[in-house]
Amino acid sequence: MILEILSFATLLALPAILLAIVVYAALTVKRAFFSPLSTIPGPFLNKLSNLPLRYHTMTGSYHSYTTQLHAKYGEVVRVGTDFVSLSSTSDTRLVLATHAFRKGPSYTIGMMLAENSFSTTNPELNKVRRRQIGDAFAVHTMRAVEDLVVDAGANSLIKVWDAALAEQGDKARINYFYSFHRAGFDVIGALGFGQSFNILQTGNTEVIDNMQNAIHLKVLTSMIPFSRFVPALFKEEKQSQNATVQLIRDTIDMRKKLISETGKPPQIDVLQKFIDAKDPVTGEMLADKSLMSEIFLMLVAGTDTTSNTLSWVMMQLMHHPYVYQRVTEEVRTTFPDTSQTISFSEAKSKLPYLSAVIHETMRINPSVAGFLPRCAPAEGATIQGHYIPADAQICVSTAACQRNPRTWKNPETFDPERFLGQDSAERLKDLLTFSSGVRVCIGRNLAWLELYTVLANVLRRYDFELPEDAPYGAHKLSNLGIPVEIPSESFIVTSPVNPKVNCWVNVSLAKV
Repeated sequence: MILEILSFATLLALPAILLAIVVYAALTVKRAFFSPLSTIPGPFLNKLSNLPLRYHTMTGSYHSYTTQLHAKYGEVVRVGTDFVSLSSTSDTRLVLATHAFRKGPSYTIGMMLAENSFSTTNPELNKVRRRQIGDAFAVHTMRAVEDLVVDAGANSLIKVWDAALAEQGDKARINYFYSFHRAGFDVIGALGFGQSFNILQTGNTEVIDNMQNAIHLKVLTSMIPFSRFVPALFKEEKQSQNATVQLIRDTIDMRKKLISETGKPPQIDVLQKFIDAKDPVTGEMLADKSLMSEIFLMLVAGTDTTSNTLSWVMMQLMHHPYVYQRVTEEVRTTFPDTSQTISFSEAKSKLPYLSAVIHETMRINPSVAGFLPRCAPAEGATIQGHYIPADAQICVSTAACQRNPRTWKNPETFDPERFLGQDSAERLKDLLTFSSGVRVCIGRNLAWLELYTVLANVLRRYDFELPEDAPYGAHKLSNLGIPVEIPSESFIVTSPVNPKVNCWVNVSLAKV
């Protein structure tokens, strides 16, 4: 009897299942071949499904995948059923220039605590946030906290590397990726958590591990939305996220308690600026969850981006000995007194070749090159003759833009000279390192402060060379005759693959 009922139910359900399949197939065919996006070139499979795009996003290969697609199909490529990727800087700036192209819904999926200045898709909230916390990263604030940044960054690196030399002899084997990474977290600890995390000195990476798991969780939930409702999925990542939230909550509570006991903050830093943040237009302050969310954003955006850029600079210098020789000569000739720390303003104003090296590294190895879509406006948009309707999303491929041969001559070649010529100002306009337009990176002044002070001071003090067993370097050339880069992966932020193997240098005191 039961089997008969089940068989009858199956017979009743079968037409509905078949109808659903037919409807789905019809909609798929319509989207693939009869939507306005059907005229945009791209792989055949991507017209039918978003699976290739999701796969490359989840595996950290989105940046290289889109760069390859643009090399094959041009500056406007269909990368999904309703996703279009751009590799023209001018087109990209058009998309980023105004709030008309809102951030896509994936920004808010898996959102932690509350919307922040990066994740919000609401233009008005973004404006409020920038008014509230913009002063925390203003130039005058960076001047006030420069000593904190230098102590936790450049000076701490020097202490640790000097100690390694004292232990290992005239030459020490250093992993520059982990050194820069830990120093970056210590800087954010000093600015946003009341004190350095002291990771560089102790080697305790719990804070780093938890944050990276939390970022990975964000990427996974944006690609697999239902996973948010399945507790067993990504359990370790969720525990790491909770630990990071607790760290932030404890930091805020401790600072507020200290102020209530003493009547004043112990120091003016980014944490205090956030706590005191007030919209000058409305007088609105940050709610508790919003405050925590902005601090989490600073922890994410202020560490990996800058520390990875430092690592990419070191890689490029080690792969191009003539560039390394020239930049060290510039630093040591300009600032021969090793007893004096090179300040940010000194480095930026007096070291033009170092500036060119940083800019060229940012071009060829952009720190943020992951999946960051924008929605076409309600009236749609026309880009290079292609109409993109309101229900489509536009992917900004920073990596493809900055290796676009129409914009950059010999884009695969690392050439700092391109930022020293007569058209260097125009070249700088084509860089998308800190995004552009209304959503330009609010923390860029802090990034510049760290980059210049770390690089100028360590390049003056130390000589660097690749170990004999280095898997990548000037000795390993591509079919273009240029050094093969360390492979990279991008889960929003772009990092070297397998840094435990690929990111070692021999360090010795500079011979001056």
